[in-house]
This record gives sequence, C-alpha cells and structure tokens, in this order.
Amino acid sequence: MPIKENAHKLYLLISAGLIMYGIIMGLIGRGQIHLLLDIADNTPIHFHALKTFTYQSNILLVIGFLTMLVLYKSKVRHYISTSIMLATGLTGLVYNFLLVPFAQAPLPFFNFENFSTHVLAMVLPLLNYLIFEDKGLLNQRHILVGMIFPIVYWAVFVTIGERISFVPYFFMNPGYVGWATVFAWFGALLAIFSGLGFLLVLYDKSRIIK
Repeated sequence: MPIKENAHKLYLLISAGLIMYGIIMGLIGRGQIHLLLDIADNTPIHFHALKTFTYQSNILLVIGFLTMLVLYKSKVRHYISTSIMLATGLTGLVYNFLLVPFAQAPLPFFNFENFSTHVLAMVLPLLNYLIFEDKGLLNQRHILVGMIFPIVYWAVFVTIGERISFVPYFFMNPGYVGWATVFAWFGALLAIFSGLGFLLVLYDKSRIIK
C-alpha cells in the first residue's frame, strides 16, 4: 500500500477522532459552547445542541471521514469529501463572521470544544482536500450535492422552528427578524456558498497535472 494512502487513512481516522471528542465534550457541557442562551440547559447532556447546524455538520464530518475510509477506492469518496468540506466550511464562516459578533455573552473561543467544532471542523476537511485528494475530478455536480444538507436544514427549521419553539439561529427566525430578512439571509448565504463552490471547482481544474 503506498505511503501516501496509508498517511491519508491515518489522517482521516485521527481527524474523525478529534472532531468526535470535541462533539462529546461539547454535549456534556464543558465550557460555554452555545451562542443562544436558551439552548443551554441543566441536563447532563445538552441534547438541544444536536439541533444546531454546527453539531449536525460536525457529526456529518465524522461519518464522512469514516465512510471515506471504508469506501476509499470508490468515486463516492469525492462527493463525500466535497460535501463535508462545504458543510463544515459554512459552519466556520457563519460562526466566526456572523454569529460571534451577535453573541449574547462572551465566548471562551479557545476552549477545545469551540475550537474543534468551529475551526478544526472547517480546517481538517480543507487540508484533506488540499493535501490528499486527487485534483481535476470536481465539477458543479459535486457542489450541488454538497448544498443539499444545508438547504434541507434551513428549510426544515424555518418551517417548523417556531412550532417546536426552537429556531437555532436568529437569521432563521421569522418571528424575530421577519420573513423578508430570513429569505434575504438565505439568499446571501446561498450566494456565498455557491461562489465558494464555483471557486473550488475552478481551483480544482487548475491543479490538473498535464
């Protein structure tokens, strides 16, 4: 087995372990991990956090890395790699550039739980692509598949969030910011997401070894 393949598999395994550890530590409440005060509760495990895009995308990342190990020789690996990179990239961008400025309380950014779920989760899939994945294989179809999870998540919680008294982010809450603002944020995030995907495909094509 080539050295690079061995290194790649080890990277996937270690990365999955690091992210899973951050998820577990966050769910059992080590440090303040939530931007919305009503998400935190007094139970030993903060199950409400599992409704947030942050935790769902992190869990998707762990499952994705482990699935890539199992399906290492399959072309499906490239869809998984792109999907988890886009989903957790969105998590990192929204958290660091949109949610933190509106936090209701100071955030201990440098505890491992925050760092793992909002920074490592964004960086590790990106490094996986840059260092290990073959280039020249991505196309717009990969980006479209990668957009499915964020769009479905948005649609579900915008539709039922008020009914279940849980809207994870202020810009998804029509009762707080109004429907026009909700759709404006969705359009802006979708445009950013699509733009980043387009740039990723362009970069990927430029890295083809001729």
